[in-house]
Amino acid sequence: MDQITLASREYEFNNPSIDALDIDEDPSGLLRGGVGSTIWDAGIVLAKYLERSLAATLAGSDTPTLNILELGSGTGVVGLAAARMLSAMKRRGKVVLTDKENVVPLLQRNADRNKSEGIDIETRVLDWEIVSGIKAIDTTNPSNEGAAAAAAAAAQPESTAPKTTSDASSSSIDSSTAADHQELIDTEWDLVILSDCIWIPALYPPLIGTINSIIKTEKTKFLIAFEKRNFSEEMEFFAMLGKTFRFRDIKPEEQDANYQSEDIYLFTCQRRPE
Repeated sequence: MDQITLASREYEFNNPSIDALDIDEDPSGLLRGGVGSTIWDAGIVLAKYLERSLAATLAGSDTPTLNILELGSGTGVVGLAAARMLSAMKRRGKVVLTDKENVVPLLQRNADRNKSEGIDIETRVLDWEIVSGIKAIDTTNPSNEGAAAAAAAAAQPESTAPKTTSDASSSSIDSSTAADHQELIDTEWDLVILSDCIWIPALYPPLIGTINSIIKTEKTKFLIAFEKRNFSEEMEFFAMLGKTFRFRDIKPEEQDANYQSEDIYLFTCQRRPE
């Protein structure tokens, strides 16, 4: 792994006292991490928004150690930026970066290269289909319309009780992976981050199911960023999410003035009370 030559990109903070991140990317696909091997613009916009808002976002948390989870981390730039900001705020915390198994080697490499004082940074494999027990559906195939509707319904909990990994339909996962998933479900997260992960409608049901399992109360702050590609499909995601979450869009004036785009949307979300 260390002998592989990758592209590197620097993320500089507006506060010059915070050391820049040095993020490896794999645009040539040497590590076979797919689209998760590249920094996407929505991630930069979200990270810059956090530079302005992280302190206020976490102001209501009185826990001595803050817990931040990033879903679909890719290169990890957003979660690693959050870790640097927490460290600069002299807060202790744990930041967990997650993605599918093929993405984690690059994610771990970036976590190792960008440590933050006082912050425990971990990388974990997190498969939405396993956590939710819902398989992704090819919604472009008309023959799958019934299955897609059933999967979407399954993503919505029958009760507010969180799903456990023992509920998952897959019996092929090993005990250590199941334990990792269960720990993520059981943790009370202060902040959950999702950046540019809603461009494949087939993944909406398992993603929504995972979000519902991990975010259990309205105390957890939830931020979403995405670049508009097919707005009608992306709004279908929010229609599904809206059954268990309230949300609002983050206005341009709330974002970094130099890092925003009319094609990139940020949302702040909160679990609906029971």
